[in-house]
Amino acid sequence: MNNKLKYREQYRFWTDKRITQLSFHNNLLLTLGLAVVGYFWSEKNGVFSKLIINCDAEIDWSIVICVLGFAFIVVSIAAGFILSISRLYDLRLTSHVSLTKMRAADESIEVKPNNSIKPTCQESIKSLYDVFQNYQFYEISKNEIKDTEEFHKKLAEARQKKCDLGGSTWLLLKWQTLSMLIGVALFIVTLFIK
Repeated sequence: MNNKLKYREQYRFWTDKRITQLSFHNNLLLTLGLAVVGYFWSEKNGVFSKLIINCDAEIDWSIVICVLGFAFIVVSIAAGFILSISRLYDLRLTSHVSLTKMRAADESIEVKPNNSIKPTCQESIKSLYDVFQNYQFYEISKNEIKDTEEFHKKLAEARQKKCDLGGSTWLLLKWQTLSMLIGVALFIVTLFIK
């Protein structure tokens, strides 16, 4: 029993650390993205001074690369904001599922094991939209906690959405990081071409 409690505390500690690091990473990339966009926007006259739309003219690769870099940074910022929303709903739903399980235990109702399936990329993003639109559907009130199939079904759905939101969070973090790296690399190339 002592080991079980010790492992539970260790797991809680490392889960808190993981959430803190995820927040730090997301905030850092959002800040860097906005800073890079601000810097290159202030320097736009140096890069875009030759911006002429002419189909017969030669391609100015510094402008093309700068525009691509700008687009990747915007994608990174957008992914970061969507990630923040995903995390908020994920934490909110996780907290609610824990509260529901605690209330079920108070009523001496045995909660079935979690049978959540790891979501695909599309399912993760679709679930984020679904929870954003219909969060109240996944809330289980104190009065609904009864040892019935309906309660267990609703709890299983909430757990699955919680799993899906966790998947969307990590997927969006990968998109945010990758697009930020590509965007910054393209901006650095632009500086050397200029």
